[in-house]
Amino acid sequence: MRRKKGIVFVTLLFTLLTVVFFVNETRSVSADDTEIGYYKKPTGDVRKFLGIWLTSGYNLQPSTDNYVQVNNTVTLHTDSGRSVWDRAISLNGFSHYKWYQSTDGQKWSKVPDKENGDRKHMPVTPTTTGTVYYQQRVAWYYLFEVLTSPVVYSQVAAVHSLPDPVNATDVEVTTDDDYLYNSDNDVTDTTTYAHADITPANFTGTLSWSIDDTNLATIDEDTGLITANTLRKSGTVTVTATLTNPDGTITTGDTKVQIGGGLDDQTVKAGKTATFSLRGNIGELDEDDTSYSVKWYKEDPITHYRTQLDVDSKALSITTPETTLDDDGTLYLAIIQVKMGTTSMSYTTNDAFLYVTPEGGPDINIDDTLENETFNDNTNTDTMLYGVINGDKVTYHNTITNDSQTGTLSDGKYVLPLHSDTEVTKVTLDGTELSSDEYEVTENDTTKEINLIISDLNFKNNQSHSIDVETVVGGITKKETTQTIPYITGKDDDGDSYQKIGKVESISYSTDMIEQSINDIDYGEVVSYGQEALVYRSDDLNWPNNLIEIDDMRRYKNPVTVSVSQGADLENEKGQTLSGNLRYYDDDGKYTDLLSSSAVVKSTAENEQLESIGWYKNNGLVLYLNGASSAGVYTTQLNWEISDTI
Repeated sequence: MRRKKGIVFVTLLFTLLTVVFFVNETRSVSADDTEIGYYKKPTGDVRKFLGIWLTSGYNLQPSTDNYVQVNNTVTLHTDSGRSVWDRAISLNGFSHYKWYQSTDGQKWSKVPDKENGDRKHMPVTPTTTGTVYYQQRVAWYYLFEVLTSPVVYSQVAAVHSLPDPVNATDVEVTTDDDYLYNSDNDVTDTTTYAHADITPANFTGTLSWSIDDTNLATIDEDTGLITANTLRKSGTVTVTATLTNPDGTITTGDTKVQIGGGLDDQTVKAGKTATFSLRGNIGELDEDDTSYSVKWYKEDPITHYRTQLDVDSKALSITTPETTLDDDGTLYLAIIQVKMGTTSMSYTTNDAFLYVTPEGGPDINIDDTLENETFNDNTNTDTMLYGVINGDKVTYHNTITNDSQTGTLSDGKYVLPLHSDTEVTKVTLDGTELSSDEYEVTENDTTKEINLIISDLNFKNNQSHSIDVETVVGGITKKETTQTIPYITGKDDDGDSYQKIGKVESISYSTDMIEQSINDIDYGEVVSYGQEALVYRSDDLNWPNNLIEIDDMRRYKNPVTVSVSQGADLENEKGQTLSGNLRYYDDDGKYTDLLSSSAVVKSTAENEQLESIGWYKNNGLVLYLNGASSAGVYTTQLNWEISDTI
């Protein structure tokens, strides 16, 4: 059983004035109002810098021409959004959709709600041949539209209904972006849309979308919306469009999209330069009150010592000096900072490696992987583990090979950095278990890690060694992610120092518990008239924002119940009691008096994750007033409890 407390504030005044401006839209459109026939001039596509919306508009316009056989259905798909400026104005407003239709592009009428006229994606089923034009309007507001509510209009979409079916012979697939970022942030794009250019254009079958690796990205089979993973998994996915013809035959086409953290590794010969460039569709910034900067860094992979590079603050790429073998394994990264008005955002790219290959001498390569032998929920990869907890058995596998035909390595030392509280239980070299005096476990004062070290390794031409290290995880007290890189050092045939690093190994640790952060509630300034009244939370505590942020890190998710009660009367600084108390309102409008009893606000089933908790304005915790009270600031304590369901 887990208990948490929250605070409630009420400021009682004697006067209150609220003014609301409402908008009631009535529009008559004549031929003179349009150029080529629209209800209202289309807003256009969104303009973005990286993933930041600089203008309100459409990310996915409805297709200009849509073909369907009579008495069949075609769906007009759209996606729109607000700029960062409009989001600030409309706060937590919801999307409200209206479709308009016309048979001649001049006279327009609203599509009735019962005919799907209030939907984001509108299905259309014509019953006669011909063409009907459609245009969508989107407005963002909470309960009522006001003068400042953002509004956008789509381009006009034509639905052509044909008497006979038409098969497709070919399809070409494109995407708005060929690179997506793999972490959840406010700066970069994690989504894009796929599009199908179909031959012939008047195809009347069905289109569906698929993707080959859902660990890297997913795709909406109807709209073509591609969403990258946010676990920093990188790779390339194949996006496929499948056309099912009316006669049952299939036509397909595909394209590729890269998923990554913003930078690609670079491999060059010693003496050559390397260029690191920010990936993705960058876009442009031309707003007067918008600016950006990019800081570039290089980092030693062993000591993690980071140095900022002296380059232009707006450089989207950098080129290294001529490289040497000492540069092999150097990490490069960039931090993008964007300021929009008073809001600042930043994004840190992945670490990209600079690999420098020698001209002669040893050519060591490290193939390193790791696995959690205790638990695997199929999200792990060869170099990334998720949800690792205390007591898990994690094994590191390494194959180290000298691919050189001419150079050898002597006095080799293999180093595997580990989390500081990791217990090493077994070390195997070339299939033989080593005794504890045949390897070292030392503390690294610089990185605060421990290093497992195997010395006296030698590599002849084309010789390999295999190393396996078994460990037990310990000392994890918070959610954290560590990245380590195994490496080997030694001497080449000339007695010069040599170093080679492996791949980055990442472990995301968790506490195997439910962590929660509860917001205090301030009901603001309230007027007491001595009558019954309900007072609602401020907008920043209503959906889509959460009152309780929950991170359910449990490995095995047994059913739980979340309940809340009011710990005591609401009292002011003078000890006076407020005439009222808190209630919990469920989705059906039924309430529980929280001063007299607790209310269950959330419950989960077996294997169901406990999500963060938030409500619409009229639901959840509402303040009930039932009489006059003295002016003052009233507070009380809420008691939250998460308990296992029996």
